[in-house]
Amino acid sequence: MMSKSAVFLPVLLLCSLVAQAGTAVTYSSQDKSYFSVQVPDSWQVNVGSDMDSSQVPEGEIPPPRVITLVPDDDSALWFGVWVPVYLHSIEAAQEYLVSLDEFLVDDPVLKKTEDVNLNDMPARYFTGKGTKEGNPAHFFVMLFEISEESVGIAIYIGAPETTEKHIEELRGIMKSITPAGA
Repeated sequence: MMSKSAVFLPVLLLCSLVAQAGTAVTYSSQDKSYFSVQVPDSWQVNVGSDMDSSQVPEGEIPPPRVITLVPDDDSALWFGVWVPVYLHSIEAAQEYLVSLDEFLVDDPVLKKTEDVNLNDMPARYFTGKGTKEGNPAHFFVMLFEISEESVGIAIYIGAPETTEKHIEELRGIMKSITPAGA
């Protein structure tokens, strides 16, 4: 006969693993699911809305839906993830990021760039530092090819002390990005 502690310990371990797992959020836009990402418990999620393409002026591209994540501790950080449906390669996404320079960080200094595999998706990441509103900031960008037709973008921007405080959660979020249906 098994002792109560022999049954209780595995149940306790399983519950602690589940409690740390977070919540899966699936990114979809224009009636198509692209990827899912695990959001740590206690982080706030804001899911932007899709803009009706018929409401966009002729010749303009509708802005992509953006999912933003922030910890529930007043940390100075922003994490956003989205799919610009008009981009079809990592190279095109990299060019697109250049157009966002004024919105991301000022005076960026690139520390590292590397092509990697992110859950069976070709990906490229960039890390560096710069300033945001006059304050030091770290940034991390992951471009990931979901399919031959779509590329996702995940960006983290935050103060150095915030990066240090949340580094494991941020790594976990980035590593959790998986194609829809995987």
